[in-house]
Amino acid sequence: MAPNPYDNCPCGSGKKFKWCCSAYWSRIEQGLDLYQQGQLENALRVMDQLVKEHPQQPQTWGYYAHILFREGKMDEAEQKLQKAFELNPNFAMGHLLRGLFRQSEGEVIGALLLYRKAADAYPPEAHDQLAQVYEMIARNELILGRPVACRAALELAVRYSPGDAELRGQFDAVYGPESRSPQCVRKAYAFRPTVRPVAVAGSARFSDARAAYDDLTKQVPTDPGAWFNLGLVRAWLGEQGPAVEALNRSLELEFDDHQAEETAALVEVLKCGYGMADESDYVEHRVYFHLRDPQAVGQLIQAWMQEGRMLAPQTDESGTVFSSVLVEELPALVETGTKLARVVANLTVGGGTLRLWHTQKENVVKVGAEVRDRLQLAVSEPAEDTGPAQFGELAQEALAYPIRLADVPAAHQKMRDYAAAYYENVWSHRPLKALGGATAIDAAGSKVLRKRLLGVVKLQQDILEAAAPRLVHEGVPTSNTLYDFDKLRHRLGLEKQATDGPPPDLLASAQKRDFSAMSAADLGQLGLDELSATELEDAMKAALKLDARELAVRFARRGVSKPVDPARTDRYPLFLCLISSALTDGNPAEALKLTREGMAHDTAYNAHKRANEYGLRAAQLLAKTGDIGGAVAAFDDLIARNPDEGKYHIAAVETMLSAKQGPRAVAFAERGLEKARTTGNRDLEGACRELSEAAKRMK
Repeated sequence: MAPNPYDNCPCGSGKKFKWCCSAYWSRIEQGLDLYQQGQLENALRVMDQLVKEHPQQPQTWGYYAHILFREGKMDEAEQKLQKAFELNPNFAMGHLLRGLFRQSEGEVIGALLLYRKAADAYPPEAHDQLAQVYEMIARNELILGRPVACRAALELAVRYSPGDAELRGQFDAVYGPESRSPQCVRKAYAFRPTVRPVAVAGSARFSDARAAYDDLTKQVPTDPGAWFNLGLVRAWLGEQGPAVEALNRSLELEFDDHQAEETAALVEVLKCGYGMADESDYVEHRVYFHLRDPQAVGQLIQAWMQEGRMLAPQTDESGTVFSSVLVEELPALVETGTKLARVVANLTVGGGTLRLWHTQKENVVKVGAEVRDRLQLAVSEPAEDTGPAQFGELAQEALAYPIRLADVPAAHQKMRDYAAAYYENVWSHRPLKALGGATAIDAAGSKVLRKRLLGVVKLQQDILEAAAPRLVHEGVPTSNTLYDFDKLRHRLGLEKQATDGPPPDLLASAQKRDFSAMSAADLGQLGLDELSATELEDAMKAALKLDARELAVRFARRGVSKPVDPARTDRYPLFLCLISSALTDGNPAEALKLTREGMAHDTAYNAHKRANEYGLRAAQLLAKTGDIGGAVAAFDDLIARNPDEGKYHIAAVETMLSAKQGPRAVAFAERGLEKARTTGNRDLEGACRELSEAAKRMK
C-alpha cells in the first residue's frame, strides 16, 4: 500500500512521498512482495526493469541493492549501490546499507563509520531511519566499550522512536536507575556554560556541535567549559582519542574542583574503550587454551567446584558456554563460620576454547599455569592477549566475596575491612598512567596531578558501589556500602575546594551579554546607544524569540544605523526584521525601500554575499507595489545569476500568480520546465508543471 502523498517518503530523503518515490513506488512494492514470497528471480526481474526505467534515481538502485544483500549476493549489491553513489555521493540510504554490509562481515569499526555518515546525511524528518541508524550506532559503540557514545546514540534512537518499548527497555537496562554500571559510566553528561555562549541546542547532529565548539576553543582558548564541551561531543561521536585530548586541556584550565572531578573521571571512562589500552590503567589480561579433551576440562571444573573455588557458575541458554569466577579463600585468624574469598580469574569454556582473564596479569598467569599442569595434553599451549577491561570487573581486586555466610553483619564488616585495606595500603601506592606514573599519595601534592586524582578516585568509588555484592539476609536485600571514599580523600589531602567563580582574566577575555537569558522586560531596559551593532542583532533575535516584535524592531532600526563592525559586516538579519515589520504593517513600499538600503549596504560592505536574498525580496516587493515590469526584470536577473537554482523559477511563478499575471506566470513556468528537463530535476519539473496548469487556468 502506497504511503499518503504528503507523508515523508519511506526512503528517508526528507521529501514528501509525492515529490520523491511515488512515481515508481508500485514497482518497489512489487519487487519486495515477490522477494518476501520467495520468488527471487521474479523480484530481481522487477527491480532490473525499475532501474532501467528510472536510472537517475539513487533510491531505485538502493532498493535493488537491499534485496540483493538480503539474499547474500554481496558483490552484486555493492555494484548496484555504487550506481546510487555515482548519482548522489551523500546518499543516506546507501551509507546505511553499506553499514549493514560491513556489519554482516563482522567489521564493527567500518560499519560504525558508515552508520555515522548515514546519521549526518539523513534529514531530521526521517525519524524511522534515524532511529534505526542510532540504534545500530549504539550497539557497535557498546561492543567497543564506549558507553558515553552508546548512551548518546540510544537517547537519539529513543527520541526518534518514542513508542518503541523494546528500545526504551534497552536504554533503561544499561543507563536506567536499576543499572549496575558505575555512575560515572552511565551518567547523562551535559554541556557546561561557556564565557561566550554557543547556540547548538537546535541541531540534532553532533557534528554541528563539534564544529561550533571547535571554533569556540580557537576564539577563547582559555575557557575550560569550551574545551569540556568539545571533548564531550567528541566522546558522543565515539572519537575517544580526540575527546581525551580536549578534556585534558579543559582539566589543565579548570579552576573548580567539582568540575575537575567530573572531567577527570570522564577521561578515565573513555580510556577504557577500544583503542585506548596504551593510555589506560584498566587493561584485561587474557590467557586462551584450545581444548583437546573436553572431558578432562569438565573434570577440572568439577574438581574446582568441590574445592570451593567456583563462584556463580552458570551455563548460557544454549547450554554450550560455561562461565564462572575462580576464587581463593582468604585466611582468617578466628573461625566464625563466615568465609570470604577473593577473585583470581574469570573463566569461560565454550567453542572449543577455555579462556581466563583478570585485570592483574600475575593472577591470570598463575591460574593458567595451574590449568596447564593439571590438564597437560588435554589442552594446547596457552596464548596470551590483552584488551579493554569490562567496567563490572574493575573492582574485583577490592572485593571479598562471602562463600559461606553465618553472620551477615560480620561478613559485611569483613568485606569493608578488606576494601579499606586494598585502597589505603595497595591501590594508593600503585603507580598509575593517569597520574603520569605517580602514585595517588604522590599526586595529591601536585597542583596539576591533584585535579586528575580527583577523577581517578571518583571512578574507583563509582565502580566499587556498582560492583559490591548485595547481601541478602532472611530474604531481604541488605545495603552494602563497602568503603567511605571520603576517608581516602582525607588521607590523601584531597578534599574538594569551593570556588568563587572563574578567574577575572578569563571573564575579561570573552565577556559577552547573554541576551537569550533575558526577559522582554530586561531587554526593554537596555540602552541602545551602549550596544554595538553585533549586540543589537543578538538582542533583536532574543526579542523575536519572545514574540516582542516592537522591541525587536527598535533593536534592528538602531542596529542598521551603527558604524560597521569589520568582524560582522552582514546586516541582513537586521534589515529582514525591518522589512518583515513593514509588510506586517501593510506597507510594501517601505519594505521595498528597506530592501534597497540593505542591498546597498551588502554591496558596499559585505561583498554581495546576500545578493540573492535581497534580489528575491526586491522582486517580490516590486510585484506587491504594482511594478510588474520591474518584478519581471528582477526575477530575470536573479535567474540569470543562478541558472541551476530551481527555487527562483518557482518563486517567480508564484509571485506572478499572486499578482494575477497569468501569462507571465506561464512564461516563467515554461522556463522552469525547460531547465528541469535539461538537468533531470524531477522535483522542479513536477512543481513547474502544476504551477503552469494553475497559471493557464488564470488566463
